[in-house]
Amino acid sequence: MDLGQIDLSKYNRVQRYSRRPGSHLGCFVYRCAVTVIRVVVRPRSSFAELADSPRLALGFAAVVGSAVIALVLGLLANQIGGGGGAGTVASLLLPLLFLVYWVAAALIIDAAAGLSARSGRWRRYLAVSGFTFIPWIAYGVLSVIEAAAGAGSVAESLIAWLTLPLLAWFLYLTALAVYSVFDVTPFVAVALAMLPDAVLLLVLIVLLVATGR
Repeated sequence: MDLGQIDLSKYNRVQRYSRRPGSHLGCFVYRCAVTVIRVVVRPRSSFAELADSPRLALGFAAVVGSAVIALVLGLLANQIGGGGGAGTVASLLLPLLFLVYWVAAALIIDAAAGLSARSGRWRRYLAVSGFTFIPWIAYGVLSVIEAAAGAGSVAESLIAWLTLPLLAWFLYLTALAVYSVFDVTPFVAVALAMLPDAVLLLVLIVLLVATGR
């Protein structure tokens, strides 16, 4: 063999492996997992980086992943607590509800941001806000623990109060996502983060009143 030549066969094998669909899927899953950990540990800088290089597929995967895990935990809590068919249906609807809320919240926040000439960023916000659903995984874990503690126990009451910090965490992450994407003041970011829940609550009240008539 000519010593002046370099054997590139092993590098070609590496390139062929990197082009396999499974390797790309593994890299994508790994990136999602790393991003989730970074959002939990360093949310402010993580959302800033996500906003600088948004990937809609990454945000979609975060929403679906959170929904699936919450679904499994919800079914487990329902099984332990004996919730019956209603609890099972509610758990099975979680992926659909997560996706609907994800898209609706992005459109509502983007429309409201148009008041300050910052609209048109809803796709970018979708890519970032997918990781705001992480607290609902922790909520699912608490639901399992609460079901295992038993109805009427002191532990159940204490665990129920822990859902309030989780809701605050969800609001905090949403405000950071709004702040990173729309470049507004922190006060406006918090107000915009609360807006989707207020709009959806208003729609629910209107529907209840309409059906009640």
